[in-house]
Amino acid sequence: MSENIKLKDQIYDKVLNEITEGYYQQNQIITERELIEKYGVSKSPVREALIELCNEKVLESRPRMGYQIRPISVKEISDIVELRVILELAALKKTFLILNEQHIWLLKENLSLANEIHEGKNMMKHWKSNISFHLLLCSFCENSQIYTEVERALKFSYRGAIQYFSVSWSRLHDTKAQRHKELIEAMEKKDIELSLKILKEDIEDLKREIIEDLNG
Repeated sequence: MSENIKLKDQIYDKVLNEITEGYYQQNQIITERELIEKYGVSKSPVREALIELCNEKVLESRPRMGYQIRPISVKEISDIVELRVILELAALKKTFLILNEQHIWLLKENLSLANEIHEGKNMMKHWKSNISFHLLLCSFCENSQIYTEVERALKFSYRGAIQYFSVSWSRLHDTKAQRHKELIEAMEKKDIELSLKILKEDIEDLKREIIEDLNG
């Protein structure tokens, strides 16, 4: 792998992480010069990273201006929620074939840490904790392709949450991981139908909350 490609990947990761973390505002313009100066690199890897982000519909090119953060539509949120339901429920069904006490213990440990995080009602910390739980759960099915797609979908969901809840989160949302607790209890009882129902409701909460928030 050439040095230029490595630099492009590094810049891609840094810009995407900063967008996801809310460092840039929605619709904000990012310029090549800004990133060249910020990261101390040449123009080529910066441009390649920005083009890739455009191809993935994270950014939109604005001639003579730069690259604009692309807002996420409610339809896109709905689509990503639907994808997550399909993938994560399939992963959970597969997990039930090999479910053991170690899986339950790991989920409980994750939940214990999450409860401490959620007390502060911080949206970013809540979502990082939420992503951690769902990826841990998904990892049990031992399918790397499902895991990769779920990880991508969760990061997209996180960007959507940052966009839609940046003002209203602490005022309107309960960040306690109650559904995660209920899911673990259902899994511990080996109740697959209840587990699938709880997981589906947990994933669909994002879409429901965004629609409720937009409707006031």
